[in-house]
Amino acid sequence: MNKELLEKKSTISSDVYPTDIKTVNNNRKINTEKDNNFSEDYVKLGLVHLENKDYEEALKCFQKMTEIEVDNPKTYNNLGYIYEKMIMFDSAKKCYEKALEIKPDNMEAIINIGHIFELQGDYHNAVDQYKKAIGIYPRAVEPRFCLATLYDKHDMYDEAAEEYENIIEINPKHTKALHNLGRIYFQYGDYDNAIKSFQTVLELEPENADTWNDLGSVYETTNKIKEAISTYCKALTFNPFHEETHFNLANIHYSLYLSHPQSVNIEDIIGRLNFVLSRNPHNKKVQKLLEEIKAS
Repeated sequence: MNKELLEKKSTISSDVYPTDIKTVNNNRKINTEKDNNFSEDYVKLGLVHLENKDYEEALKCFQKMTEIEVDNPKTYNNLGYIYEKMIMFDSAKKCYEKALEIKPDNMEAIINIGHIFELQGDYHNAVDQYKKAIGIYPRAVEPRFCLATLYDKHDMYDEAAEEYENIIEINPKHTKALHNLGRIYFQYGDYDNAIKSFQTVLELEPENADTWNDLGSVYETTNKIKEAISTYCKALTFNPFHEETHFNLANIHYSLYLSHPQSVNIEDIIGRLNFVLSRNPHNKKVQKLLEEIKAS
């Protein structure tokens, strides 16, 4: 709602008699409800366009919202997100900065600016933004997770692990932090802690195919082949199209085939690899293994 309209609605004319005040208040309530419904309609329509990836139309809806709710930081965060989807990062950043003008401690806007810096390859400013949000909201998980994954992407595993641990201390059931910490343990060769992390995730999310796959990789690396195969199969129970798991199963079965040809049907391995390629012809690991099998 724009400021001028807001001022008109909040003013009762001096020539209104006391007996009319109740009527004026009722009319004001009705008008306010209409404006609220009007705003919700634009948001709903904008979200429909966003889901359909019609960003131009979504942009129009959320731009209209900035005329209706000029002092709502959420409105500018939403508009900034549309600009992000349109790869208009500078425009997105300006929207987030507008949200901060309205509410300087708006965590969503601070994090969103950090994300823009990430997208633009500005690592240091992204770190500063996430740390700024953490400084204002030390018990908030979201900025810590953004910071942890940023460290993770830049192979700063010690720093990432520390932040994941901080997140888990705040929220012991944060499955993404637990999973990512398990992967770092796995990379460091700390297999016992990797298994514990993955098993904790699976206690909370029994159908998490990614975690079943990663747990299978730990078993395979530690030469627990039977457990690895069983765990990979479990992953495919929950996601029959999991490419990495299909590759892992094919690879482990091919290794068994090379040492004990009678124990494995090579056509089953080839069929599994072809299944992956039928869905993603660009999977180079699968292509390479298939070529190796055919050449043997």
